Amino acid sequence: MTARTAGPRAVVIGCSIAGLLAARALRDAYEQVTIIERDRLPPLGEQRKAVPQGRHVHVLLPAGRRSIEDLLPGIGDELVAAGAMPFTPDRLHFQLSGHLLTKHVAGRADQSSLSATRPLIEGLIRRRVSALPGVRVVDGGTVEGLETDASGSRVRGVRIAGRDGADVATSLCADVVVGATGRAAQVPAWLEELGYDRPVEEKLTIELRYATRCLRRSPGALAGDRWVLVGARPGRPRSLALSAVEGDRWLLTLGGYGSEHHPPRDEHGFSAFAAELAPPGVAREIARAEPLGDIATFGFRSNQRRAYERLDRLPEGLLVCGDAIASFNPLYGQGMTVAALEAAALRDCLAAGAPDDGLQRRFLRAARRYVDDAWELAIGSDLALPEVDGRRPLRVRAMNAYIERLLAAAERDAVVATALRDVVGMVRRPSHLLRPDVAARAVRGGVRRAGLCAQ
Repeated sequence: MTARTAGPRAVVIGCSIAGLLAARALRDAYEQVTIIERDRLPPLGEQRKAVPQGRHVHVLLPAGRRSIEDLLPGIGDELVAAGAMPFTPDRLHFQLSGHLLTKHVAGRADQSSLSATRPLIEGLIRRRVSALPGVRVVDGGTVEGLETDASGSRVRGVRIAGRDGADVATSLCADVVVGATGRAAQVPAWLEELGYDRPVEEKLTIELRYATRCLRRSPGALAGDRWVLVGARPGRPRSLALSAVEGDRWLLTLGGYGSEHHPPRDEHGFSAFAAELAPPGVAREIARAEPLGDIATFGFRSNQRRAYERLDRLPEGLLVCGDAIASFNPLYGQGMTVAALEAAALRDCLAAGAPDDGLQRRFLRAARRYVDDAWELAIGSDLALPEVDGRRPLRVRAMNAYIERLLAAAERDAVVATALRDVVGMVRRPSHLLRPDVAARAVRGGVRRAGLCAQ
């Protein structure tokens, strides 16, 4: 699908993965796309100061990998050539709520995820996007606000603070402005300054903290698994993720909900926390691995979403994407995938109609589908833990009880395990788990398991 020519100029605020992919989508329709980033961008592969979670485990879920490769053909091969680790379900130790999902699942190519460090993924995407004709990246620039027409009904650009000690702010004109500035986005405040309502915010507080250490992989260690995930469960709200990444390394991330379950940062405490959660063979390999660098920590207080699509009024020419719309529990690995799906939706919206023909509303509707799906999965999983405070309406309680039966069946049933992996990988929507053939297997599997436990 080829986008129509929409105008001469577009501006993206934020050189995050969401911002970069939005710029790629905009480039099909705009002659010039300028990305403004307040941070000074480091060389490829180095940590970026404005991404405090950049030292922790990152994964491109199957749907995200496909969307990024569609937007940037060949980027998957570039990542793999640089050391990123592709893995199919049969290379994944996947333990959710105490249930180890069977590996007897066809390792289809469309189910391949990709594991790498955040600096490698973001750096290669930035290199590809910034090389596109008409795309310009301006780092070290802080956007102070939005510029509008005289009526205030249309955004016409952005106001940029003086750079390198200069006092004079400058304006950059644009036909469309995309806010991709993360969960602490300034767009709600800018809307208020212009006389518009802020979007309603929805939050679920989880008080998550996680800690990560890079390890040198031993030759042949865990040859059958490239990703190990041990999820939190009721009574033990702690998790472990071990991810093979470039440079013959692992990233080991430990997470916990609530202060009494937060992973320690000291050597002994970190090792003991990992040993408690890791399967025996994995624990042995972690103990043998060579530690590389310090233990990095990061806190995530709440899942958060902003309902821009429910606002009665918005200035035309303004879009938001990525964490600026919604940010999810990072342990579920949804952030980059949702950003990629939103960028693909933006490209399709531009191709389907002119920007003045309701682009803003069409994009927010399209993005909402992916946000809703990720939100349902993240919130449902977090509320399955009694240690997380939050309202649990009947629908959530019923769905979590059903998911527990699905997980029990997925220990042996490849069809159920595949359905779960498809939904977690965002290849299919959560409603896929309610299909009659999947539900019937969940019921049969739950009955069989109850019978075995009674013997």
